[in-house]
Amino acid sequence: MFIEIIDVIISGLLNGSVYALMAIGLALVYGVTKAFNFAYGSFYTMGGYFAWTLLVSLGITGGYYTVFLTAIPFLFVVGFFLEKFLISPLRKRSDWQMKAMMLTLGLSLFLDIGYIAVFGPRLKSLPDIVDGTLTIGPFVFLNQDVVIFVLSITGLLCFAWMLNNTRVGMAVQAVAQNPTGAQICGIPKDRVFAATFAISTIMVGIGGILLSQKNFVNPQASTGIMIKAWVITAFGGMGSIKGSLYAALIIGMLEAFVGYYLGMIHIEVAVLTLLLITLAFRPQGLMGRE
Repeated sequence: MFIEIIDVIISGLLNGSVYALMAIGLALVYGVTKAFNFAYGSFYTMGGYFAWTLLVSLGITGGYYTVFLTAIPFLFVVGFFLEKFLISPLRKRSDWQMKAMMLTLGLSLFLDIGYIAVFGPRLKSLPDIVDGTLTIGPFVFLNQDVVIFVLSITGLLCFAWMLNNTRVGMAVQAVAQNPTGAQICGIPKDRVFAATFAISTIMVGIGGILLSQKNFVNPQASTGIMIKAWVITAFGGMGSIKGSLYAALIIGMLEAFVGYYLGMIHIEVAVLTLLLITLAFRPQGLMGRE
């Protein structure tokens, strides 16, 4: 019984770490722009198809090492130019946040239909990033799970370092706190918005590469990922990066225990119930501001 509980906890930490990587990107965009990106789940799917194209369709050498080296600049460019050419022109309007949300919703539908048109409706499987198992006493872990967890934590640490130790990160924080004041100080607000969108695209795309090894590449997965990322962001506090981190880990653990004891079909009900109870007593979320 004890070993089974430890396995459940490890599964929760694994999922929670990847959820955190993805949800923090969404919280970052909302915290800086106050606009919600409804195409976020489609970029998750984009990461999975990018990895499948390189590893399976093209059979490149270097495996996942090459995938990550090429995926990061690719996702950055996609996110940056989508923001510059589609969302940036909307900021000239007074109600641009609402129009940006409608545009990203349309973009999500366009991308999802495009995935089906290009790759077909069937699920695609990715090879494991590593094979074998790791045995520590009575516990046996898949090496794949260990590497996914380590890469997720590494991604979170790199993001934290970037946010606190680089000029881009400090500009992002300044714009998030006071966009007008940041612009008066000479910080190019439009470039910060574009960089924020690009960074979040990288984070969710990498999450798609990591989780698609376990859940397949699914052209219709974007809606579920979008809902989950929104739930985590709302639960943690809209725009709160630290709150999204805690919320992702909590929801990852909740999913693991509910799935183990009650069955997978009850996971979504449990997650949404937790969100509703939290918002009933604390509408701003765990660490959101009133």
